[in-house]
Amino acid sequence: MITETILTGYIEENCFLAGDRDELLVIDPGDDADVILSRITAGGYNVRSIVLTHCHYDHIGAVSALKKATGASIIVCNKEAENYQNPTVNLLGLFGKKAENPPAADMTVSDGDTISSGKYSFKVIETPGHTAGSMCLFCEDKLFSGDTLFAGGMGRVDLPTGSMKEIISSIKNKLFTLPGETMVYPGHGPTTTIGYEKKHNEVYEWERYANEYN
Repeated sequence: MITETILTGYIEENCFLAGDRDELLVIDPGDDADVILSRITAGGYNVRSIVLTHCHYDHIGAVSALKKATGASIIVCNKEAENYQNPTVNLLGLFGKKAENPPAADMTVSDGDTISSGKYSFKVIETPGHTAGSMCLFCEDKLFSGDTLFAGGMGRVDLPTGSMKEIISSIKNKLFTLPGETMVYPGHGPTTTIGYEKKHNEVYEWERYANEYN
């Protein structure tokens, strides 16, 4: 299974090329479309779908260019479809290089659905909290966690549609039930494992804070 990481944009978002080379998924193309397309060409890949773990500008900035260049379908969680097209939530109007919204999603998915890439199937895990429609993708022993789970931390919840209670629940009740050896590929920062995060992640400190003050 192909798993390539491309660091994009000024806040260093991780874009991933994943799955089968003939039906590749591009996960969270945040910026630097030319760099992403160069890697696709160099690898001899055919892109099937552009999959977005959530709608923020630093994860969708190169969607338009990739869609035009590859004709790939755009896939988002059904609960993120409106957020994806809303500049107030996707923050393109505040932080993006351009305020222009990306093209509408071609397909929406829900918890438990699968996204195919050749012989590989990526299971959709809805993980609200960072945004209302955040999702992760699980395939074999790999989890693409977007901005829900990081190495040692978790996504911020102080942006539109964020929720401390929901992200804690998503991490503990959904992601931490995966096998400990599962490799985690987050939207920012280094890879980690579910086993390590279950022991060391700051989610437990935030949970205590949330319980004490909310």
